[in-house]
Amino acid sequence: MSYSNKRGHGKNGKKANPTITLTGMPPQAQQTWWSQRFIKVLESFKLGGRLARGKAYAQEAKVLKINISSGLVTASVQGSRKSSYRISIKFDPLPDHTWKLILHNMTKRAIYAAEMLLDRMPTDIESVFSYAGASLFPERLEDLKSECDCPDWSNPCKHIAATYYVLAQHFDLDPFLIFVWRGRLKTQILEALRQTWKQGRPKSGPLAAPRESLTPEALDFFWHGVDRNDYAAPLDPYSKAVPDTAIKNLGPAPLELNGRDLGSILAECYNEVSEGIREWSRETYRDRTLATAAGSHHS
Repeated sequence: MSYSNKRGHGKNGKKANPTITLTGMPPQAQQTWWSQRFIKVLESFKLGGRLARGKAYAQEAKVLKINISSGLVTASVQGSRKSSYRISIKFDPLPDHTWKLILHNMTKRAIYAAEMLLDRMPTDIESVFSYAGASLFPERLEDLKSECDCPDWSNPCKHIAATYYVLAQHFDLDPFLIFVWRGRLKTQILEALRQTWKQGRPKSGPLAAPRESLTPEALDFFWHGVDRNDYAAPLDPYSKAVPDTAIKNLGPAPLELNGRDLGSILAECYNEVSEGIREWSRETYRDRTLATAAGSHHS
């Protein structure tokens, strides 16, 4: 699977909407709440067997390429003929004044920034759109204006339906693609969050002396921690999460250490610590699995 971000120019010489091109098949189907929500919205339109046929097409990797830009998704889907069919799905982008209100409300709650810096969609994000008089997902079938150059008169045909399913799988990997379709790039949203964070930061000053001195026990715990066997639930050893996602999304740090950007140094530390935890988790998972199997054998 590959991503590319292309900027074209319109007939009047002005920059056209940036287009994100997606090729290849995502590894899993609808694992996140936001991609599941998108599919459930489509299923609520009572399209009958057309969605089922489209899902089968999607599973057969018939969707060759998807392009996403503000208000428009286009796709190439391989059908029964030699050349692929061309798909277009229009979903009106939100106007600038609506996006301004949405982004303003997003910055009011730190959890939104925290989740989105980790490339996750906050669970109540739809309420932010509703408050602005808008919706993140389509509310009715008429919101989606779809076309396909295949001979099937049904709309959506199986080629359009397949595009919906593969689109949802790409949403799994990058929820910001939904925002692109609604009219805002990931860079624009993260920049709005960064600017608000910078404006709200207290100015640096002398550090206050601690009210209480740390006890020897507290210092020992800080440096040595506790026995790892005391942890009942290790992290998922096979997690695909990228530990330095938030640091990268924050952009360049305002500080340097020995001539290096502080953010890049922290990213290396995050990755090393994360890999150590994963290795421990794999060992713990393996030991507990063997212990469980041995107990079952003796019983």
